[in-house]
Amino acid sequence: MPTTHASFRPLREDVRDQIRERIVGGSYAPGSRLVERVIAADLGVSRVPVREALQALVLEGFAVDRDTRGIAVRTYDAREIAELAGVGAALERVLVGRLVADSVTGESLAPLRAVLDEARAAIDRGDLEAAVSANGRFHDVLASLGEGTMAHEVLAIVSQRRRWLLTQHTDPAPIHAEHVELFEAIASGDRERAQQVAEDHARTTIENALCTEGPSL
Repeated sequence: MPTTHASFRPLREDVRDQIRERIVGGSYAPGSRLVERVIAADLGVSRVPVREALQALVLEGFAVDRDTRGIAVRTYDAREIAELAGVGAALERVLVGRLVADSVTGESLAPLRAVLDEARAAIDRGDLEAAVSANGRFHDVLASLGEGTMAHEVLAIVSQRRRWLLTQHTDPAPIHAEHVELFEAIASGDRERAQQVAEDHARTTIENALCTEGPSL
């Protein structure tokens, strides 16, 4: 009988994902050095997969190689933040219009409703970190509903960077309210309203990100 092999995922990819998540979540401060030996000790791995992971994150745009000063978390200026949010908003406007046109309602929207409920529950119990995290995942779930569309495919490329933008909001309640408004517009089949809410929400995202001290990604 032919020999079957279990799927194998390189350790460097798991390490890369963990480091990226810490960058997106803000655990690694803006402009801070990403020191191989420190990260390796923290994750319980050797320095080799960490080195490979950091180089991958440089290529992805989450870190920068400062030559003799080592690799650090990338920082973005105001223009770049506005550009990132603008690109995401333009793509999402197309995606939202497609969802309405395809009459995506009912059970199809259940995952989006679930993340909204998760954010609301976190806000009500005063868990800021959980609320911000849930708000950040709202757009990932929204994008997943358009799987197979070109807008979804392109959004996937910038999804982690956009999620970082959404974690810059210090008060998750207003952002959650905007997400609820967008959800309701999609559910009601109001394409024009849904696209306008998406645009307005993008402006809020930019304003909040620019108000944070030392914007980074």
